[in-house]
Amino acid sequence: MNVQTIGILMPGDMGHGCGRVFRDNGRRVVTCLGGRSLRTQGLSAAADIEDLASLEDVARESDLVMSILPPEAALGQAERFGAAMMAANARPVYADCNAVAPDTERRIGAVIEAAGAQFIDAGIIGRNPVREKGGTRFYVSGPDVSAIEALDGQGIIVRRLGAEIGRASALKMIYASATKGTFSLHAATLTVAHAMGMTEPYLQELKESRPAVLEAMERMVPRIPLDAARWAGEMREIAATFEAAGVTRAFHDGAAAMMELAAQTTIANESRETVDESRTLLEALDAYVAALRGDGTSR
Repeated sequence: MNVQTIGILMPGDMGHGCGRVFRDNGRRVVTCLGGRSLRTQGLSAAADIEDLASLEDVARESDLVMSILPPEAALGQAERFGAAMMAANARPVYADCNAVAPDTERRIGAVIEAAGAQFIDAGIIGRNPVREKGGTRFYVSGPDVSAIEALDGQGIIVRRLGAEIGRASALKMIYASATKGTFSLHAATLTVAHAMGMTEPYLQELKESRPAVLEAMERMVPRIPLDAARWAGEMREIAATFEAAGVTRAFHDGAAAMMELAAQTTIANESRETVDESRTLLEALDAYVAALRGDGTSR
């Protein structure tokens, strides 16, 4: 398929990175920033993404539209864009690239197909393509995924998983269940240790017996709050995926609760662009315990 114009809804960290590499590879990239945050507007401008007046304009101008936003907003976005396609009498290919359960993805697909458009299930693994230097993986499934396959090797890597809607989302859920699920377990474990005054001996033991685990904790736990509000929804989608497969959802319901706690820390007021890079693990744990206690104090 000849894809010349790509619509991105919405150009946050991942979306604006995709937009930048698509532009670098000769595509026109458009969006509609009405009602979006100042951060999203700034990221979109930094990637030189064209801001159109309405979703109807995005539908008319785009060959392919990618929905890249927090998982809890994915279905609502599909419903709004489906209505926009009907109003504009335009039917671009619509790819849902959000971290949602396969059952959620099938509901999203039904909305888009009811509007008369072709639907692609897509799961993104990796950081945004600018940071990954073209290594971000787009797993795709559906009867016709040629619109995204046309972008393979042009800022992203595209891998097909078959014709069934839900397969790409399933892989994303399985992968994130271990990565972000582990991040949340690390944060929970350290928060308990800090609240009980056991941080120093616990970290010393990790240094001696599990240095790789300690390194991962030091790298990720202070940064979880930057994305925790979005990741909480992703953990709920993973929990639903596990439940549908007959496996307990309790692991990732707990992970979602930990993400919700991280989202209440003072660190969550920062962003990936404004985060205090000098913050230590201990300072981050002070913030987690303060949020746990809800009293503005650490220990």
